[in-house]
Amino acid sequence: MSEAALKLDRVSRVYEQASGALTVFRNVSLEVRPGEIVALVGPSGAGKSSLLHIAGLLEEPSEGEVFIAGRSAASLSERERTQLRRDTLGFVYQFHHLLPEFSARENVALPMRMQGKGRQDAETAADAILAQVGLAQRVTHRPSQLSGGEQQRVAIARALANAPRVLLADEPTGNLDPHTADAVFAMLIERVRASGLSALIATHNYDLTKKMDRTLKLSDGTLA
Repeated sequence: MSEAALKLDRVSRVYEQASGALTVFRNVSLEVRPGEIVALVGPSGAGKSSLLHIAGLLEEPSEGEVFIAGRSAASLSERERTQLRRDTLGFVYQFHHLLPEFSARENVALPMRMQGKGRQDAETAADAILAQVGLAQRVTHRPSQLSGGEQQRVAIARALANAPRVLLADEPTGNLDPHTADAVFAMLIERVRASGLSALIATHNYDLTKKMDRTLKLSDGTLA
């Protein structure tokens, strides 16, 4: 069996406060296999976003270890963590976080430029990715000229720009109306399947979990 694309080994997140320690979750372990799409559900405040931030090397766990494609992040320098995050992980959030002064093409090209690709090559590749998410005619539009669903499609295209091994998504359709959310989520799943990458997707929508391979529930500090 091939190694996990993403593995969390006995990970805990504890915040130190003036009133004492606040444990969000403790001893959480999970694996996402290559090509697998896993749903992460749980009540608000259960720590789903914190878990995704730890999985995405945006936060360090209070305890435990994170492995990306078999590589432990525990002993990496901040520069090495940044490089591993840039080269192997893609992120989609509830709010698109697009740069408002940039076109759709420029927003998607940016991560490729940061990876060292030349401007022309990056923008040509960005156009191809935007076409794959149904935005071939909108590449020169800025976010303010796009609908909410189109903005989130650009955000998904940006997350896929550097051909990541793992996609992490935090309520990726939570800010959209139900009809648009269904269309955008179907496109997201289609692109993930077509790319062969792994995905861990947090959602409150239990109907969406039926379109994924399995579901993990984070509640009361534990994962089931």
